[in-house]
Amino acid sequence: MNDQRVESLSRTGASFLRPFWNRTVRAPWLLSLLVLLILAAARFYATLGPPAARPLFLLQCLAMWAVPFLFLTRQGRCEIGLRTQGNSAAAIAWSALAGAGSALAVFALGMALYGESPDNWCVSIRDSFQLNQLRGSMPIAELFAMIALPAMILTPVGEEILFRGFIQQAFSRRWNATVATVVNGLGFGLIHLHVHGIWRDGAGFHVHVVSGALMVVLMAATSYVFTQCRQRSGSLWTAMVAHSICNLVMIATIFFHYLN
Repeated sequence: MNDQRVESLSRTGASFLRPFWNRTVRAPWLLSLLVLLILAAARFYATLGPPAARPLFLLQCLAMWAVPFLFLTRQGRCEIGLRTQGNSAAAIAWSALAGAGSALAVFALGMALYGESPDNWCVSIRDSFQLNQLRGSMPIAELFAMIALPAMILTPVGEEILFRGFIQQAFSRRWNATVATVVNGLGFGLIHLHVHGIWRDGAGFHVHVVSGALMVVLMAATSYVFTQCRQRSGSLWTAMVAHSICNLVMIATIFFHYLN
């Protein structure tokens, strides 16, 4: 098989996408963007729509988990990093440290720039946990576990599969790793605008323009850290570890700051 044929197969997604998707879409990068748009729409509707839509958040997280099995071949799953190679103790340790450092940096910057104002993404995260309402309703340890455990499992696994896995590899196949990293970082930042940047109350929708844009940049920078964990180890599992520890440290820091 000549070099041009190999390049053509790489770009069209042969051996990467399941046959149906390869025949239907052919371009893995385009399919990855379509999947992102659908899941992002579901997430925003779940968080900004009516209360009855809240369970949709869990469903879109589970849909992210299913992405490699719905769209990718066995080789494709290996390409995105769903493999055991690279999961050394050292790789897991420095990935955990990278995740913890990212969370502390995001928290510290929010407090330094905005303090206790609504422009602080830490305040938005605190309010999303309903800490003021739930405080005293149960022991702090139980409240922490109720919030932290899902945040350490559901979104880290699903988002790493989608962003550092599917999107990263799909765009790397079509262009290169640099373009892929920019795209997955920008997508990762924008999909977190429901955390801080866009919110809805009885008066309608509101936007934190400056601090929301800054948070997108911070999430893109955090995405770069997770991408480095995945690229250096060759495994998506290290990025999941970094993401999980990042969420844990962020939640723990917010609990410590606001409940003590």
